[in-house]
Amino acid sequence: MKTIAALSSLLLLGATSVSAAPLTERQAQAPTAMNITEFSANTQPHGDGAYMSFHIAIPNTATSTTCGYSDQTSVSSLPSVPLQPCDDAAVEWEFRQDPSMPGTSGQYRVVVTYAYDGAKRVAGYHEWPATDFPLESFGSTSETFYRGQPDFVISNLS
Repeated sequence: MKTIAALSSLLLLGATSVSAAPLTERQAQAPTAMNITEFSANTQPHGDGAYMSFHIAIPNTATSTTCGYSDQTSVSSLPSVPLQPCDDAAVEWEFRQDPSMPGTSGQYRVVVTYAYDGAKRVAGYHEWPATDFPLESFGSTSETFYRGQPDFVISNLS
């Protein structure tokens, strides 16, 4: 009889713990777009150096940050910028001009990555024709300036 009472108590305790709903951690949804504003890029007139800057916001998150680059070594063409963090290290970016085909100038491209929900990451890119980055004359020197739209959306995230 003692055995039955003990088993009944264990079953009752077990049933209580089984009926409790498990706690689940809410997982963040992958973003579907990145809003870029105030994109700017140029080399320095009558000097050595380049400057690039833009703001990025990830919709439906609290992420809004600035990304930037400058150097004192570029002359008249914009440099390739290796992957580097923005002010918010969850966002990283890189910039480059693609190799050109004979008789053409390669497109320019910015790639942006965003880390979310732990180790998950999405990336997307925006491309421009070389005509958006004209070489402009400043007397004895020529410099590159971005002349395209400063605001755009990156929606090709994967």
